[in-house]
Amino acid sequence: MEAVVIDSQPYDSYATVGLADLYLAASSHAANWVAAAELVKAQALVTATRILDRQKWAAAYDTQAERFAVQNIRDACVEMALALVDGSDVQTEQSTAQKLQSIKAGSVALTYFRGAEGRANRFPTIIDELLRDYLAGSGDVGLLPEATGTDGTSSTADDFGHTEGI
Repeated sequence: MEAVVIDSQPYDSYATVGLADLYLAASSHAANWVAAAELVKAQALVTATRILDRQKWAAAYDTQAERFAVQNIRDACVEMALALVDGSDVQTEQSTAQKLQSIKAGSVALTYFRGAEGRANRFPTIIDELLRDYLAGSGDVGLLPEATGTDGTSSTADDFGHTEGI
């Protein structure tokens, strides 16, 4: 585990500011990161680490040490820190699903923000792609989709496009 120092106090992080700077130097979407103060970057990395640590991980990634050994998880921490610097509400929102922009009763009119029709993710797409193989689902990982009812349980081998994780 890396340590990020803020006011002489070390905090756990999956990446240092220097490593995050290096990773994001080649990214076209990191202008706000480049312009951010070192303290803001450090705080974003610590916050991103804390968000990641609160997730439900697949059994092989239960500890920080196990997660730290995975490059994708360290990269996801940097991408999440960038999202926080960019003003993302990933820490307070349950998903990245777009909200309803307007609604009208007379002659019924609904207007959604652009992208509202997509699958709701807990994290922005880039972070979801980096983490999906390491996070546990809300139930047991590895079970096939199933439906229950009064006549018993049905299951199928089809994953219905589920990405295993989020």
